[in-house]
Amino acid sequence: MLRRLKQVMAALLCLSGCAPQHRMGSEIQHWAIYYNNELPATDFKHLDMVIFDRRGYPKFDKLPKKIKVLAYVSIGEVYDDVPEKKLLEKSNLLLYKGDVWGSHAVDITALTWQKLVLGYVDDAARKGFDGVMLDTIDSPLHWAQTKEPQRLAAMEDAAVELIQAIRAAHPEMKIMVNRGFQILPRVADDINYVLAESIMTNTDVSTGQFALFSPTTYDQAATQLHNVVALAPHLQVFTLDYWNQDDVKGLERIYAAQRAEGFTPYVTTPDLKRFTPEPHSFTHRKT
Repeated sequence: MLRRLKQVMAALLCLSGCAPQHRMGSEIQHWAIYYNNELPATDFKHLDMVIFDRRGYPKFDKLPKKIKVLAYVSIGEVYDDVPEKKLLEKSNLLLYKGDVWGSHAVDITALTWQKLVLGYVDDAARKGFDGVMLDTIDSPLHWAQTKEPQRLAAMEDAAVELIQAIRAAHPEMKIMVNRGFQILPRVADDINYVLAESIMTNTDVSTGQFALFSPTTYDQAATQLHNVVALAPHLQVFTLDYWNQDDVKGLERIYAAQRAEGFTPYVTTPDLKRFTPEPHSFTHRKT
């Protein structure tokens, strides 16, 4: 543990010019996540992968085929502007409302919700997306763990079964899961990518303040991810952190630290409505 802590501290002090360690998986080197439709898709042509919101996104049919385009699909929360929210509320399937984005955690064990999610994934496939990024799985799991522990096992089983159902329905689709660390070993063979959001940076959206988690906290998350990859070496791990985009040195340190762990990082703003390329990433790449 002490050795790992020293490695993390060294990585945090390292700038982007430091030589990265071996990266777990190499299919994707540069990627972004963008929940807006104001930019043209051509702005992302230098990337290897981009994640768009399924409900509103730039037209991407002219992007090079080598670029993987994933659709955001929430499998643990629903927003007020989603028509199905009224049905879920009427069926008493909403667990709580979040303070930050105003979304509602959903009872993932409910067949009604599972059918809706499968429909969202089908919709992404019809629209030409190469895959899906399954988000917000932690919300119902955290609710069960803290409020009704006796339901945690059922929630975890439902999450696993839903991901496996998505894989069964779309055998060729690229599937990414955001966090859900406790169920990752059970679905590792059913997915392609893991997204580890906010394992290095702690963002207070209400105040706009950014800070780094302690090396111990980061080390615990990184160890879990390494353990999952040890079970399923095909997995590529991506990290998503939020930071002040004017702090270039800080951005470079985050990118370098995540790469030193073998992860594929992206650092942007919390609302995910801006495209924020890595500093100097594309300086020498062809347009």
